[in-house]
Amino acid sequence: MTPQQILAEIDHLRRELAIAADDLLSAAEQGLALTQDQPLDAEAVAASFHRVLAACSFQDLADQRIDRLLTVLTGRKAPPRPDAALLNGPALAGEAGLNQSAADALLKT
Repeated sequence: MTPQQILAEIDHLRRELAIAADDLLSAAEQGLALTQDQPLDAEAVAASFHRVLAACSFQDLADQRIDRLLTVLTGRKAPPRPDAALLNGPALAGEAGLNQSAADALLKT
C-alpha cells in the first residue's frame, strides 16, 4: 500500500466516522423527541433505536480498517480473530470486498 493509498484510507475512514456520528446523534434526537408525543408511538421510537444500533456498527468496521493500516505501517500482524472469516468490511475502489448484493443476501431472512 502506497503512502497515498494509506492517506486515502484514513480520509475515507474519517468521513465514514463523521457520517456515523451524525446518524447516531440524529437518531437519538429523533428518539428523544418521539418520547414527548402523546400517545407514544412505540414503533417510531423502536425504529429510532434501530437506527442507533445500525449506526454503531461503524466501530467494528473502523477497527478492521485501522488494524489493516497499522499492519501496513508497522509490518506487525494483528492477532487472529475468531470471527476473521466474517470480516469483509467495505473495500476501497478497486479492492476485493463484499458487494452490496452479497451484503443484502446475508441480511435476508
